Amino acid sequence: MKMKGIFITYAILFKTMTYSDIPALVEKEINALIKANYYPSMSEAIKDAFRTLFEAKPNLRITSARLLYKNKEVSLSKAAEIAGVSIEEFKEMLTAAGIEREIEPDKNIDENVEEIMEWRT
Repeated sequence: MKMKGIFITYAILFKTMTYSDIPALVEKEINALIKANYYPSMSEAIKDAFRTLFEAKPNLRITSARLLYKNKEVSLSKAAEIAGVSIEEFKEMLTAAGIEREIEPDKNIDENVEEIMEWRT
């Protein structure tokens, strides 16, 4: 589960980033690693860099998950997955950080109740 969360974070953080945004020297270093067959692409090198960063500094992964949730870019369950914790643990982290959870009502609640009542009869 931890790896999937890292790749989700990577995808969200870099959805608007282009490779031209990478400093020239870093891009040259990554390209050298690609030419040496350490990575098949720039994207794979960046994913590995983020995985390594989040393994070395797990608080960054948690911080990114909190901010993505706070900015309504991911759901509660997706944020917990990114953080590598259970939903209940993530709820506690949000409370500790002073981030309020917004619970939106199910727009189809009446239809769902009717359907359940039909099943029971």
